Amino acid sequence: MNQYQEYSLEDFVLDAQFQNWVRYKRDNDVTFWETYLQNHSGQSQDIMRAKTLLESVYIHYESHIDDREIDFEIQELLTKVRNNNDGILSAEAAGIAPVHSFFARNSIFWAAATIVLMLGLGWLYQQNARSLTDYERMTRGKSLHEEENDSNANKLITLTDGSRVTLTPHAKISFPEKFPAEKREVYLSGEALFHVSKDAKRPFLVYANQLVTKVLGTTFTIVAQDAAKKTSVDVKVGKVSVFRENDFVDTKDQKALQSKGMVLTANQKVVYERESTNMIKTISDSPQLIPGENTVSFNFVNTPASEVLTDLEDAYQVDIIFDKDLLRGCPITASLTNQSLYKKLDIICEAIEARYEMLDGQIVVYSKGCKN
Repeated sequence: MNQYQEYSLEDFVLDAQFQNWVRYKRDNDVTFWETYLQNHSGQSQDIMRAKTLLESVYIHYESHIDDREIDFEIQELLTKVRNNNDGILSAEAAGIAPVHSFFARNSIFWAAATIVLMLGLGWLYQQNARSLTDYERMTRGKSLHEEENDSNANKLITLTDGSRVTLTPHAKISFPEKFPAEKREVYLSGEALFHVSKDAKRPFLVYANQLVTKVLGTTFTIVAQDAAKKTSVDVKVGKVSVFRENDFVDTKDQKALQSKGMVLTANQKVVYERESTNMIKTISDSPQLIPGENTVSFNFVNTPASEVLTDLEDAYQVDIIFDKDLLRGCPITASLTNQSLYKKLDIICEAIEARYEMLDGQIVVYSKGCKN
């Protein structure tokens, strides 16, 4: 506690532990500062004024600014005010006699200073909110290494855990020089393909625009252009969980968090719409065959449509919903080796007079059966 004995009002305002007490009111912080107040009554006036000032700030900006941003904005404003007329607020500006201290003990000056700080913080926040991209907002104040692809070709980045990231032109990624023991966090702007090394004890988290993608080890692509209306996550191999950033940061209970996320498997994709904050699950634009033990030739001769669709389902690892009994009597004779998944489905549906659509990351085939 001795470090606080020489603190002025301004020092308390800028102290991280003091800010945590005022903002979050955690039990251990409450106990600490109540005990300190009892033992240092001579500083009670400065402490209570600093507490009141911070409370007035947090009331207006309690949900959208994290600890680093609040601290940054307060320090910026304090610097600006200190530099105003060499640290002296004029009588005309404050409405009182000149005071040669930033936070004087005059109550009228205190009220004016509080208003100045609140208005200034609001102005600074609005200016930064307009100018900062999501990538800049998320990386600001963090000790990270940045790689940017300023060429016209793809750029391969190998991270310290062995994961590989392929940046498309103009994309950039920030990450710590060494990942901590509990998690691996990276921040993306632009488009990148990730090949994540498996590590069951350390989830890999990609922050991109307003999405957080969580994986243990898999391959996927993220498209997150700055200020884009849509952000997408496209899984090539394995499984990922995708969350809105606000849900991921604000929800501490893991079970509750899972209910707010969306699980994607191979050849599935989620599109996040910035304006509505909706996450739409669908099939990848170009589904790829998933390597497996059994190789399918896709050359069919009088093969029941139900078997053909099951082979497609297994080969691409996507869910295809159809009536097996109804399509068991619909024969297919076709060579479907070189076509894309969607072209294969077009040919099958034309042959059996059916149609298909994508629904919540699945393919649904509608048919009335075949004419014998």
